[in-house]
Amino acid sequence: MARHLVVGLLTVLMLQASLAPAASPVSAEELPKEKGVARTVKMFDMFCLTQLPNIDGIARFAGFGEFAQITDDELEPYKLRTPAEELQAWRFHDLGAELILTASRSKPDETFKKQFPAFANSRNVACSLLIPNGDPAEEIVKQIAHRLGREPDETRNEAGTQVYGWNAQTDRTVSRVYYRAPAEQGRKSTLSASAFVKD
Repeated sequence: MARHLVVGLLTVLMLQASLAPAASPVSAEELPKEKGVARTVKMFDMFCLTQLPNIDGIARFAGFGEFAQITDDELEPYKLRTPAEELQAWRFHDLGAELILTASRSKPDETFKKQFPAFANSRNVACSLLIPNGDPAEEIVKQIAHRLGREPDETRNEAGTQVYGWNAQTDRTVSRVYYRAPAEQGRKSTLSASAFVKD
């Protein structure tokens, strides 16, 4: 399991001092051309997983194609519980579906500091992809688990939203990947990843 943790999650997130090899199977895959779960999760991989903790890399990715930046009052729904030092968001369409990409940089909140005192002065870079809530949750979980090399290590229900989480820690980083699938149709599901990195 420890090997899966390092080779799977941390390699995908590129959170170690040296970046993951460009020839790794995860990064070598092309974006599937057909609409579906595999394409959605691969976009999350490209936009978020392989960019963290580089917030500038996420923004550069959003500079390609038909990404429309979200600004001013429209940013309000995407603000974090902890005030962000930087928050950016973009709206784009993919094969007829609207998706929203967000990127933020913030300090850890008090709950996190108590849980991980060694990371009290870290910086958190987070990335989320908000997707239509139409695909079966189990298929998305299966795709993420395949990319990260293991099944989720936490599953819970939060006020009608099913949450699946993958967590990992090294001497320099605490990383988290979440998939949140609301039961209510019409609301977007969220794929998110965050990296707390020591200065």
